[in-house]
Amino acid sequence: MTDDWQRGYPIDLRTPQQRERAFTDHVSPDFEQVVGRVLARFTGARVYLQDDNRKQKTPDIRIDYDDGRSGYAEVWMALDRHHAEVAGILSRRPNLAAPILARNWTANVTGSFRLKHEGRRYTEWLPDLLAHFEAAGQLYEYVPRPDNLSVHPGPLADEARDMGIRGLSSRPADDGEVGSVQFILWEIGGPADVTWEPFHDWLDDHLNADSAHMRGNKEKLAGAGGDESHAVVGVTMTSPWAAFHALHFDADTLPPLPPKLPEEFTHLWLIGAQASDRCLAWYPDRGWFEPHRAWATD
Repeated sequence: MTDDWQRGYPIDLRTPQQRERAFTDHVSPDFEQVVGRVLARFTGARVYLQDDNRKQKTPDIRIDYDDGRSGYAEVWMALDRHHAEVAGILSRRPNLAAPILARNWTANVTGSFRLKHEGRRYTEWLPDLLAHFEAAGQLYEYVPRPDNLSVHPGPLADEARDMGIRGLSSRPADDGEVGSVQFILWEIGGPADVTWEPFHDWLDDHLNADSAHMRGNKEKLAGAGGDESHAVVGVTMTSPWAAFHALHFDADTLPPLPPKLPEEFTHLWLIGAQASDRCLAWYPDRGWFEPHRAWATD
């Protein structure tokens, strides 16, 4: 299986079913393959995507260096699962027909938007809620800013905000047209300059979280042995702005402090899993650096 190995490319030992599931991930299609490619290009070593689910607690990736050293890597995304589910569902269905409404509404929603409430899906409870807005004459035809529900509070606005809606606007439906709802997903944003203090606060809290997921990551790497244990974190649009923005090429500085790694991790990688174009790594012998400036395969 490895006779045709090409330096700079990972060797994929996953099953076809695993690859297909990974490729259809709506957050970052086959992020593990992306990570394998990055590690292979930087190290020049044989990098195996090895977790085929045949053995419990198998790290995602094994790195076999030419000099006999070995390393293991565990890959995960810093992801708010509910936010990702909301983004996936609403991006696939950004418009909702609502015959009970007389107007076309635009709803600016946050990651906490409730896909289900009291046993009813958003396709049911949201048109009913907006019908109450229409009956009350609260039409939001002139919208000063996206979070106008906080500017014009009231019982209905407060209810909408509790359901994860941060802004509303509407216009009358055209003749022969039924009412509808168009969704605008929340945006991630913040200061133009990279702010490293909140970056470090988030990173250290994330790596040292007392969660079942993080304990599992540490157990896999601790049990694998090897000379290196790489933690590979995919930063997403549900991550804090300080982390997301740091993984863009216009953020041309490096973090000033070393990460507070648990003892099970010796090396750290931060790779943009969504709409990012930068990768950062931390090695104990060189600190923070940008791997693309030191590809072993170039």
